[in-house]
Amino acid sequence: MNKSTSKISAIMLVAVFSAMVLTLSACDKTTRSGETVGQKVDKAIDKTNEKMGVVSDKVGEQMNKAGDAISSATTSLSADASATAAKTSDAISDAAITTSINADLIKDPELSVLKIDVDTKMGAVVLNGLTPNEVARQRAEKIASAVKGVTRVQNNLTVKKL
Repeated sequence: MNKSTSKISAIMLVAVFSAMVLTLSACDKTTRSGETVGQKVDKAIDKTNEKMGVVSDKVGEQMNKAGDAISSATTSLSADASATAAKTSDAISDAAITTSINADLIKDPELSVLKIDVDTKMGAVVLNGLTPNEVARQRAEKIASAVKGVTRVQNNLTVKKL
């Protein structure tokens, strides 16, 4: 430290010490209301503490409300995510069922995959299109019913010579 910085520090120290002495000496002086300055300061501190307690309570209430809102939103989002996952799983399962039925229809020489449309929704299969005879029509329904995950088959196939 140089001399000017030391001087400034010393002056500031004296000023702070003087302010403390004046404040302490004023604590015993009586004001117009009959209270000492120290009593007035104590009352002001008490009032400030009371108000801080009220503000703290209000902040706590608001924080609890915010926490409840976040919890509710999280629960709602979780339920939405679960529902979306279930729908996605159903769509994948339906696609797998349709693919499996089409693969089995290809193996049958009388049934043309190009002439039979297979639609699956939540395990329910709808067959639309043409078959060369009634036996082939019934066989297509039986093939669809045999696939794992199929809950029912609606056979809308029409018999028509191919």
